[in-house]
Amino acid sequence: MEKSQADKIREYCRDTRIIPSRAKGEKIIRIRAGDIRNELGIRNRMPNICSALQSLKFETFANVKRISIEGPGAGMNCVMTFEIL
Repeated sequence: MEKSQADKIREYCRDTRIIPSRAKGEKIIRIRAGDIRNELGIRNRMPNICSALQSLKFETFANVKRISIEGPGAGMNCVMTFEIL
């Protein structure tokens, strides 16, 4: 079964942001949706990126707790701050 785009986004963010930050002992991480869009080459799907990272599924999958969302809820400059558990 092929992964959904949202699952690919969650996996990418966990693998490239959360796991390395956890390994460094960091407790807080900020993820900007536009950075993920650019890195993954996703076009016209900002709401997908934001909703994938704002979901409880991402918090559980990556073992993080969302602290805040800054900026537009589904735009390039949406920045989500997470506590690394």
